[in-house]
Amino acid sequence: MLLLLAPALFAASIYMLLGRIILVLHAESHALLRRRWLTKIFVTGDLLSFVMQGAGGGIQSSGSLENMKSGERIILAGLFIQILFFGFFIITSSAFDYKLKKYPIPRSFDHKIPWRKHLNVLYVTSFLILVRSLFRVAEYLQGNDGYLLHHEVFLYIFDAVLMFITMMVFNLIHPHEIGALLRQAPDYKLSSFPNDGLVNTYSA
Repeated sequence: MLLLLAPALFAASIYMLLGRIILVLHAESHALLRRRWLTKIFVTGDLLSFVMQGAGGGIQSSGSLENMKSGERIILAGLFIQILFFGFFIITSSAFDYKLKKYPIPRSFDHKIPWRKHLNVLYVTSFLILVRSLFRVAEYLQGNDGYLLHHEVFLYIFDAVLMFITMMVFNLIHPHEIGALLRQAPDYKLSSFPNDGLVNTYSA
């Protein structure tokens, strides 16, 4: 159960970090969704996935063959929801990044705001969790007699190792950097930035 559910907690942190990046940059006009809805939508989807996977695992724990199959179906539905929301999240993040590159804003030039570093972290960790979720889907689709379930090495490679890398990335590049900027200086002002003619060309 812990192995199955842990990535959903990483996912919730990833979703909230994007909202904080948008907030610290004052770049809501560049996002596909308004910031207040962005976090709510993705975290709600993540919570739904978490509950379904947990419920499926709980049903399986009863031990009967019928409940094992029912639990598998519920877990699969939860994993598909997780993949769907992650796919949409990656599209949302990429669209936000593309607009910042095409229509830069003053704060995106400020080196005191490490938004690019943290956005890259979102890409890396999202990819790792997405691959892990796809592996889990393949594992459950094969069932209890499947090749993946009967060869534990795949669980280590496509789950344990990927989640360990995710944990290490978040420890090396901790999201508190963005949170600290919001807490310590909510009215953070740009100290200096290039006089780029593009910075004011974008309108929502």
